[in-house]
Amino acid sequence: MKRNRKWWDIRAQANADGGKVAEIRIYSEIGFWGVDAERFISQLDAAAAGASSIIVAINSMGGDVFDAFTIYNALRRYEGKVKGRVDGIAASAASLVLMACDEIEMPENAMLMIHHPHTIAAGEAGDFRRIADLLDNASAGILAAYVNRSGLSEDEVRAMMDAETWLTAAQAKEKGFCDTIEAPVKLAASANAAPLLARFSSVPDVVQAAIDAAGDPPAPVPEPPAPPPEPPAPSAPIVPDVGALATHVFNMLREANLSDCAEGVIAATGLRDRDTVDRAIQNATDIAGICLAANQMDLAAQFVASGLTPDQVRARLFERMTASQQPVNGRPDPKSTPVPQASGRTVRSSDIYAARRVANATSQR
Repeated sequence: MKRNRKWWDIRAQANADGGKVAEIRIYSEIGFWGVDAERFISQLDAAAAGASSIIVAINSMGGDVFDAFTIYNALRRYEGKVKGRVDGIAASAASLVLMACDEIEMPENAMLMIHHPHTIAAGEAGDFRRIADLLDNASAGILAAYVNRSGLSEDEVRAMMDAETWLTAAQAKEKGFCDTIEAPVKLAASANAAPLLARFSSVPDVVQAAIDAAGDPPAPVPEPPAPPPEPPAPSAPIVPDVGALATHVFNMLREANLSDCAEGVIAATGLRDRDTVDRAIQNATDIAGICLAANQMDLAAQFVASGLTPDQVRARLFERMTASQQPVNGRPDPKSTPVPQASGRTVRSSDIYAARRVANATSQR
């Protein structure tokens, strides 16, 4: 399910000469979660229209590598100059975004970290083999970006990625990852970066101190708990109104132009209760957003009916793109992407009875 948070900001502003520049600020964990990729590209295009350059300001521990590729590709397509600035730390996926910049400046005490992508997964042996291939393909793309920016050999960069290498501004400049060193700044980090930091193997003390300083204050000592209330009398189980739930599914997905996904949601949930149905509707909406961003909208209903999670869908789509040797591109082609049209379908009694039959068949398994 999509996370309700904003980790990036794009705005157009005037420079010292009175010209227009577009500034992107990435100050938290990178991750579109399906539906923000198109909005990011649209805002970037709007802010960059007529601008003489783009400034990318980064203070991030990283995040989703595939979404970082989306930003990287968008910046590489820009015809003007792209200037990168590390406002504290550019680690992991955030360092990949930085590599798209034509000029990079780092304060004297800023840090850059490069390594191989990693993930957390569960499944059978075949699932792990596919995930390993997916990570290898992603690692090859990251390696190419580092080599292209630094001018170092593939072997040297690969060794740095193997070791999870943290670089100071001076070291980054020596290796070709930075062009200009600026005056030092006060390092700061979001407390939300702590889970990401826990995955790294050789975090410098100065970075760990910045994370610790950003942590939440100690919780107050709680008062003694009140005596537990008397347990309520057992109530009869609530029988779901499958007709109303089916109507809700069709109405919500029709409003989102996703009527083709309704049958998959009904089959997957068995119309057990409202919470289960709402989670499945949100799941279908997230999957549709991922497919739209990848220009694969025709696969959305199939993925929903298969019971896949948004993360599994994103992995499947990236696997398809790497298998066809297509560049990772988060912006759909407006000439080839069909615009979903509302079907105008109303809920009929036959839909409700069909939904009830699916729910009954599911509950008897």
